[in-house]
Amino acid sequence: MTTKHIVPSEPPPSPGPLTTPQRAATRLQFGDRVILSSDVEMTPAGLLAIGGMVGAILLGSAVIVRAARRTRP
Repeated sequence: MTTKHIVPSEPPPSPGPLTTPQRAATRLQFGDRVILSSDVEMTPAGLLAIGGMVGAILLGSAVIVRAARRTRP
């Protein structure tokens, strides 16, 4: 069995401020039975993308609500 290595044609991009991942973790405990823990890793570019999607959803829902409230002749 032979192993082939794929050599990229370009060197990987240097990490920049928008591509450096950020990490956060939290742990909540209620009494002795309920323990909730969460870990997340995201780049600032990903956070900007999520913010843009949420903004588009809110703008779209505002248009739908306005159209629903409009009186019909």
